[in-house]
Amino acid sequence: MNAVQTEMLYVQRRLAATRAMADAAAGPCARAAHETLARLYAARLSALAAAVPCLIAEPAVARPRRAVLPVLAPALRRGAPRPRLTLKLAS
Repeated sequence: MNAVQTEMLYVQRRLAATRAMADAAAGPCARAAHETLARLYAARLSALAAAVPCLIAEPAVARPRRAVLPVLAPALRRGAPRPRLTLKLAS
């Protein structure tokens, strides 16, 4: 295996991991960052595939974007006030 093929395998692993992180992202900013990294990895992979003409590049699988759901703050429970605990120091 030559250096280009080794780098292609590395970029493929990073691309898969970055797409998984984008799918699991908690917020829209993290998701956008991981999707941008995935696009950059895909572009790098295409450039590497173009450098080695004997390899057959498979087309990238189109993945649907997740719907962005609003993040809601947890509701505080209203209940009886709890007594405050105090510590007594030993004399």
